Order: sequence, then C-alpha cells, then structure tokens
Amino acid sequence: MIATANTRDRGVNEMSAALKRRFNFETVHPIPDLEREVELVQSQAESLLARANVPVKLSRDLTEVLVSTFHELRRGKTAQGKSVESLSTVMSTAEAVSVVYSSGLHAHFYNRGTVTVDHLVQNIVGTALKDEPEDLNKLRRYFENVIKSRSGRAWKAFYSARKHLR
Repeated sequence: MIATANTRDRGVNEMSAALKRRFNFETVHPIPDLEREVELVQSQAESLLARANVPVKLSRDLTEVLVSTFHELRRGKTAQGKSVESLSTVMSTAEAVSVVYSSGLHAHFYNRGTVTVDHLVQNIVGTALKDEPEDLNKLRRYFENVIKSRSGRAWKAFYSARKHLR
C-alpha cells in the first residue's frame, strides 16, 4: 500500500509507535527552487488536463504567480524577505497542481477554455479554507500587504481577482 500524508494528517502523525514501525516513511520536503516548482506544477497540471481530454493550458506567468504565492505562504516570507503569515493548511506543490487543474476544468467547461486569475483565486480559496476558516483572513492580508504592491500584468490581475476572497 502506498499513501501520502502531510504534517497535518492526524491519522498518520498520531499513529502509535508500534504501528509506525510496520510502515516505511519517506519525507519529501518542499521544493526550495521557485523555477523548478513552477516547471513541475505547469507540467503536471498540463498532463492531468490532457489525460482528461481538456485542451486548456495555463500561461507561464499565471503559473509563476500561483507558485510564488504558495511558496511565500508556505515559507512565511516573501522573495524580498518580508514576513507574512503562513496558512495553517499545507500549501504544497501538489495543492498548486490541484488549483491549476481545477482552474483548467472550470475554464474549459464554463469559460471557453481560457484560464484566468479569477479561476486561480477561486480555487485558492478552497485550498485555504480546508483546515482553518481564519486562513481566509490571512490570505486577504497577504493580497493587501504583498500582492498589491507587485508590478507586472499578471500580479496586477491577480490582485484585482481578490474580490473572490469572500
């Protein structure tokens, strides 16, 4: 049996020592290199969408915005070194792939195949709300304190999509 869990998975992390000895555990740390994580998220999401016969692709700029957001919220620090509140939910690479995949499906079926920042923000809300309702407020503060001041078309559009953070 192969399964995955994260540090918030009570079933695995609160398992008795005797039961833990019967399993092999492999710890996979977050990807520290932003560029490598962007490539992985882009390729895995495109692969999943292709397997689902959904001919949608996310622009590289949008993938970079998404992965940067996950990266910073996971680390609790921006690329520029400014501290931010980390979310209690796990902002993993797998979660980023899931956000892109869900965004692609929504774009295909409801938006003529064009993935927008609105899709990303709507799906990030689902990720943020999984474990702790307060995470949505932390996400709002991140948008206001970090994303608002970012330059670039994709970042400006991402900030404008904050209306979905309700």
